[in-house]
Amino acid sequence: MNRTPAVARSLVVVLVSLLVVSGCGDGTSSGDGSTGAPTAAPDAAEAGPYPVGVTRIELYDEARDRVLLTEVWYPAAESARGLPAAPATSYLPPDLGFLADDSTIALVAVRDVPLAADGPFPMIAFSHGSGGIRFQNTFQTEHLASHGFVVVAPDHQGNTFFDSTGTTAGLQEDRPLDVIYVLDRFSEFTGEQGNAFEGWIDLGKGFGITGHSFGAFTTMAVASMDSRIVAALPMALGGPVSDTYSAATLLMLATVDNTIGPEGNDGVRETFERVPGPRFLAELVDAGHFSFSFACQTGLGIGDGDGCGTSTRFDGSPVTFISDMRVWDLVNTYSAALFGRYINGVEEYDEVLATTLDPEVNRYVADPNR
Repeated sequence: MNRTPAVARSLVVVLVSLLVVSGCGDGTSSGDGSTGAPTAAPDAAEAGPYPVGVTRIELYDEARDRVLLTEVWYPAAESARGLPAAPATSYLPPDLGFLADDSTIALVAVRDVPLAADGPFPMIAFSHGSGGIRFQNTFQTEHLASHGFVVVAPDHQGNTFFDSTGTTAGLQEDRPLDVIYVLDRFSEFTGEQGNAFEGWIDLGKGFGITGHSFGAFTTMAVASMDSRIVAALPMALGGPVSDTYSAATLLMLATVDNTIGPEGNDGVRETFERVPGPRFLAELVDAGHFSFSFACQTGLGIGDGDGCGTSTRFDGSPVTFISDMRVWDLVNTYSAALFGRYINGVEEYDEVLATTLDPEVNRYVADPNR
């Protein structure tokens, strides 16, 4: 959601200090030790069969005069397995690398390693929250890449931790167009001989999109505008549903989301009621707005600590937020299942999507046959 420049600047320190130089690709290869796709559907709750790579490209939309710094996570070649993960500093401007000195989040992606040999792969876009950053959901983007997806995540100019110059009305228009531009460019790159991304994207399949907060609005807007989107997973906000909307949609909300409030959560539920295709809704009990990102991991809280530590529910009763890592497990599992089912057509994931995972904290509705 929108924040003042002072708050946004303070959030930079909190967010980037979360990352850590640690870990390596922890997926498993197929049974014969090759890098080929597995013969059975990988467990959506676990890392997929691929090591994970990450790279970055700066795109420029000349028509709108917008710079889109874009992080790309992807299934990496087997030679990347066991290599050190890209350090936190590699996600930051060189002069701000020191902000990662006290980071605590484990990363697995290895920077600039080769793509897995059995590409091309389907593409998913991630859209960060207002005042967020393209790498705020590394747990999710890395998980999806390990399951065989190329995940592209642009910074939305004027609406990041480093840049809060945009207006809400302008960004409602620009952010969806940012994502569509990135999808268009990568669709072009994959067919360009000699391009660094040649052969990366499977254009024979539809695309997926996911996002948090304003990124959830962006998710719904892109799916409403672009028929290439076949699956959408918005978190912690609703959004528009056009007459041409046709994506399978899994919405997620936090029952103690003090950032968007009860009206915002009702908006998520109303969005669920409006989507015409296969639809799913996960309401995570005693989670907060930022539980869907890695923003709470320093223990310092963000803004009003929405999702971090303790707070009060909408009725005024005290609450201790559930672990954000518990939320991440649900995000990752449902993400891999939704995109695996509706982009790759893996019917085994129907069972996951029909299941109330972690029922102690998950109120779940599945309506796949709508």
